Amino acid sequence: MRILVLTPTFLPMVGGAEILLLEVYRRLAQRHQVCLLTVDKGLSPGDLDQLINFRVIRYSDRLSLMKLRGHRLTGGFIPPFSLSAVAATRRVVADFRPNVLNAHFLKHTGLAAAVAQRNLHIPCVLTFSGRDVPGPGVPWFWKYYSRWISHQVSDVTYITDYCRRAIFGSRAPRGGHVIAAGVDLQRYRTDLDATFIRQRLGLALDTPVLFAMQRLAPEKRVDIIIRAMPRILLDHPECVLVIGGKGKSRTRLASLVNRLDLERAVHFAGYVPDSELPFYYAMCDVFVFHSTFETFGIVLAEAMAAGKPIVSVRSTAIPDVIADGVTGMLAPPLDAQALADKVRFLLDTPSERYRLAQNARVWAEKHLDWDLIASQYEAVLESIAQ
Repeated sequence: MRILVLTPTFLPMVGGAEILLLEVYRRLAQRHQVCLLTVDKGLSPGDLDQLINFRVIRYSDRLSLMKLRGHRLTGGFIPPFSLSAVAATRRVVADFRPNVLNAHFLKHTGLAAAVAQRNLHIPCVLTFSGRDVPGPGVPWFWKYYSRWISHQVSDVTYITDYCRRAIFGSRAPRGGHVIAAGVDLQRYRTDLDATFIRQRLGLALDTPVLFAMQRLAPEKRVDIIIRAMPRILLDHPECVLVIGGKGKSRTRLASLVNRLDLERAVHFAGYVPDSELPFYYAMCDVFVFHSTFETFGIVLAEAMAAGKPIVSVRSTAIPDVIADGVTGMLAPPLDAQALADKVRFLLDTPSERYRLAQNARVWAEKHLDWDLIASQYEAVLESIAQ
């Protein structure tokens, strides 16, 4: 197959979406011709660029309806599509002559995908990997463009079934496939020695450690985890919560820690380098994650691959990723007491921590390996390729 991938963002920008594109298509490029078309952000090459084994073409995004003044004041009624993406797609299709197109991020590529399918006669798979799903910061009208574009292309993939439900409810188009994001099972392992992380943080080897990793953003509601700590400390006074990540909520969260007199029990690790992140998971006893909006939750996949018991909440896509009582424990969202009780139970019950941890690693191996994810994308693309 000759596969054209259309995305507004790619390396050297690094995030869950960019890693998904890299990991899937560097595998498919070993047996297919792959060309990735993306926006030129003017960035210098990054460390991961050396892993790219396929052609990357970058274009200037000068003409985009997203750039119209007052765009967001319309609630997303003005289409978010890039006209530059349409023109660039036409040029690359004429040169590369793909058998199939995989378009990511509807708000940028949707119109280009529709044009490729209807005018250029290139079958297209539209991938919803989370950023276009109704939620914080996403204009409410965009879901109608999502529905329209989905009916213009040959097939659709969703990173979780929650994404499908959020966009379509019961009106999803025929077909459609849920293909999760993956995780590097060689980096996130159960046998890593993270003693040096505990030493750096001044934590004894027998100190019970909770680890929370996320952007410090309002929708994450990390304050709920912090508010759970006084109840956890009743039974486990030596327990420490390590919070990884940075964001605009940091100042407010630090103030909450001070008001609750938790300076000894809560440590803000700030930005965690990618090279050290597996060791942060390895050093903890329980991974804790709270969020009011997730379309997948890559940190959950990382924690499962690391073989860690997880306490999270029944919110948005999280129950699609964590099976309550099997690979983790889920509490009601925004309920600090319930979250604390789940953590206390696991700290009190080593056998249950072990069972959940084992189940989590096995689940990651069976369902989240990048080779498996790539093969699932390959099957969908091959099914419609001309």
